[in-house]
Amino acid sequence: MSVQRFSIGKQFRWQGILYEVKRLLPHDEINIEDVGSGAVQVVPLSKLVATLFEDDLFFVISTKPIARQTPQAGNRTDHTVECVELSDYPSDLVVIARRRLKIIEPLLALGSHCTLTAVQARIAEVKAEEGNPNGGKALEVALSWRTVYRWLADYRLSGDIRALIPATTRRGGKGRSRLAPEVGALVDSVIRDNYHKPEQVTIKDLFYLVAAAIDEENKLRPADERLPMPAESTINRRVDALDVRERFAIKHCKAVTERQFTQVGKTDYPEKPLERVEMDHTPIDLIVVDEHDLLPLGRLNLTNALDGATRYPLGYYLGFEPPSYYTVMECLHHAIWLKPNIQERYGTEHPWLAYGVPSLLIVDNGKEFIGQDLSDACLQLGITLENAPLQTPEFKAAIERHFGTCNGLFHTLPGTTFSNIFQRGDYDSTRQACITLSELEKTLHIFLLDIYAERFHKGLQGIPARRWEVSVQAGFSPRLPTSAQELAILLGRVTRRTIHRYGIEFENLRYNSSDLATLRHRLAGEPVKLKYHPGDLSRLYVYDPFNQVYHTVPALDVEYTMNLSLWKHRIICEFVRREQDRVDLAALGRAKRKIQEVVDAAMSRKQQRGGRKIGRWQTSGQPPSLVKNADAPEALPIPMESSPASRSNASDEMVLTSTPIESEEWGLTYNLPKSRSDALAMSLERTEE
Repeated sequence: MSVQRFSIGKQFRWQGILYEVKRLLPHDEINIEDVGSGAVQVVPLSKLVATLFEDDLFFVISTKPIARQTPQAGNRTDHTVECVELSDYPSDLVVIARRRLKIIEPLLALGSHCTLTAVQARIAEVKAEEGNPNGGKALEVALSWRTVYRWLADYRLSGDIRALIPATTRRGGKGRSRLAPEVGALVDSVIRDNYHKPEQVTIKDLFYLVAAAIDEENKLRPADERLPMPAESTINRRVDALDVRERFAIKHCKAVTERQFTQVGKTDYPEKPLERVEMDHTPIDLIVVDEHDLLPLGRLNLTNALDGATRYPLGYYLGFEPPSYYTVMECLHHAIWLKPNIQERYGTEHPWLAYGVPSLLIVDNGKEFIGQDLSDACLQLGITLENAPLQTPEFKAAIERHFGTCNGLFHTLPGTTFSNIFQRGDYDSTRQACITLSELEKTLHIFLLDIYAERFHKGLQGIPARRWEVSVQAGFSPRLPTSAQELAILLGRVTRRTIHRYGIEFENLRYNSSDLATLRHRLAGEPVKLKYHPGDLSRLYVYDPFNQVYHTVPALDVEYTMNLSLWKHRIICEFVRREQDRVDLAALGRAKRKIQEVVDAAMSRKQQRGGRKIGRWQTSGQPPSLVKNADAPEALPIPMESSPASRSNASDEMVLTSTPIESEEWGLTYNLPKSRSDALAMSLERTEE
């Protein structure tokens, strides 16, 4: 599972040895037992947490096998990760698991006070809500207190919604639709064409329309192939299976629907850390300059996550990338990750205390926040993803106010753009700019940890760092991912490709490993699911549905894909297509050098136009989430170097564009220079302002 704690009875494998937690001791210590030998030892909890994030420890879990698939442990290698994602299960079973979780959520909140009386009361409440005396739905059994107790036990043991997936491998046909596929398609078509409109439509009306549709179809069929007529109750169940809010919205206007299904009022922040976390983006009010040539590069985008209970900063991502799933993923990874040695790396007086998996994540309605990738990742990590209502910044007031505080810091630095042109006046932000990206990272760490987290917060009526420390001393233990590698996989983007004898072709690149041979044979031409990191195309994670593991598959061209982002690769591909019909690896390598030469030449002229896109080109690669010491200044992307001799051979005509593919939620149309005299000025002016 994806969220774990070092609780009594929990098993984990550390340095190849299976351990079980026996007792939780005072002073941040745990009594653990070697399951094989029975040897008992006491270790600090902080040591185990640090070891997990170093990928030397992982929790031992079990997931329910997917129907018709039996794991074969003998085929696993050192490059596989046991990880069955929610999207790998049949969609009807996922719907059931979501419903089960909704039923037991109020009972989970009761903790040890969950009595039989409370369970029976919840069952009665669910039956009343659903208007079904049995409290059951399609593919479900009637609700009973024994069933609910079993769901509670499964979920408490794992802390993961996947524990509520029905074990269909042990079932027959009970609870499944018995309609012939042709009849089911006709019923769904009639409901879609007639029920999904504002006018009132009864179940009886739909029943008559289905009868007419089947009668017309049977006129075209032989007597022995005529379709049977479904019962009226079948039509009723199909309508009831529709989403409640969707059904309400069909018959009512948008404003009425929002009022009906939206809770409004003052935000009640929780008492414990990580119960409510707010995340958002903002362009910072500061122009940064290049590390080497001091060329003004423009404003960076800051993605930040803030804890609602303590107002302690959890994590951030700072870069030239526009708001996208990539920036959200990096910020969420940094928030969850343990952040050691901050004082040595950035010269802060205080460590970064916060880490762990949030329970509730509040975001707005940007494209990067409403995609299926983020929704699935949060669901599997046990994070409830909640989108704020449109045009309601007060719904996540803490992070909005925090951004204002951070920009107060940026307004004190040379090169600030201030909040508006009236405040800026005749201040020349570009001429005054002198802060580099690495210097800004250090400044931001000092501000967040030594100033913001250590001073009195009016809204909190306390000091953020002290609130976090008090919660930990009172017994609060952050939730953790099962392993460091599974966290990287769950936060990755997903797509599908076919495995060929030469491997997998993705974005004009080829990936291959010995693990794909057997998988290709068993899939017999069916596309395979894979996950990738938009900031690093050097590897793919390929899902093996038969063994329920992910294989790490490297790119064949290791040198070209080293620290190569998807955005940067697409710009290179567009350049190659402009000069020749076919994209090959050698052409990609040559194009990469040519584009870098033009970027270097533009930087040498000290021009500011297009500098932000130059900065993105130079820093696009080696994402923090894939760096072992993600917070170290030396882990920042290093620009490629080119000699003065190579710069003189740069192409004079390089108009490059890149278009969105695979539903990437970020702008990707960037033109590099039309001429050497124009450098990057004309072509790199587009979406990021």
